[in-house]
Amino acid sequence: MSRESAILSALTDEPVSTEALYERVGYAELARVGLIPYAAFRAELVKLSADGRVESHTAEEGPTLWRLPAAPEV
Repeated sequence: MSRESAILSALTDEPVSTEALYERVGYAELARVGLIPYAAFRAELVKLSADGRVESHTAEEGPTLWRLPAAPEV
């Protein structure tokens, strides 16, 4: 599994904080893909967000929340 796959597989359409997502992915998987440093994990999230594969929102005076983009309505 790649870095992006590890993160994307842990995300849903429900917003989750960076810290909670880090815990959801889990230490073993983070170690396997080289994302144990929190800065590296966050950088990968920012990259996925810039690519449009992840949405982020920073609550006022709160954590950054991440989720999969909403599916377009048909």
